[in-house]
Amino acid sequence: MSATNHPWEEIYQREGRVFPEVFPRFGEVVEAFWAHGCRGVLDLGCGNGRHVVHLAKEGFWTLGADLSPTALALTRSWMGEEGQEANLALADTRRPLPFRDGSFQGVLSTQVIHHARLAAVRVAIGEILRVLMPGGIAFVTVSGRKDRGVEFEAIEPGTFVPLSGPEAGLPHHIFSVEDLRFEFRDFEILDVSVRAEGAVLAVLVRKP
Repeated sequence: MSATNHPWEEIYQREGRVFPEVFPRFGEVVEAFWAHGCRGVLDLGCGNGRHVVHLAKEGFWTLGADLSPTALALTRSWMGEEGQEANLALADTRRPLPFRDGSFQGVLSTQVIHHARLAAVRVAIGEILRVLMPGGIAFVTVSGRKDRGVEFEAIEPGTFVPLSGPEAGLPHHIFSVEDLRFEFRDFEILDVSVRAEGAVLAVLVRKP
């Protein structure tokens, strides 16, 4: 599935700035980045730019990466409205990222990397590890359960495709807390939390 026919490209083309607000408890992540000396942060799967904009306002150097050209255009526009320089890259979390090893002190990725089969999710996790500097931290959220009221088809153990709704046809790998800890085992795990009544799992990790 290429960027031009990906469901999220279609959503951004149709609906524009889908996400105007930062995710809940965003302030905790900002505090964690500052506490660990992060000054440069990659927002992996930045969408229309909600976190890129607010990280820049908090004083971070930020780079937004997304597979949707329309999402990147929306981010550039929003950054311009805020008088901020937009640093952007077209990138797909299911494939190797276009960044050198150790390029970033911090990585943020919210509700992005689970949109794939497990093999591709593991590519994303490995790439987060690779592009982080030693001692760098990442905050990542994934899906903890299937959306209620939506019919899904299983395509492999733990991975499901919704048959309706805006993300119809897009794989969702569903994590348990144990799965999350296992898949991020090459990092030092600083915190794991369950949010939104189990719909979202979050992990804060550091690269050894």
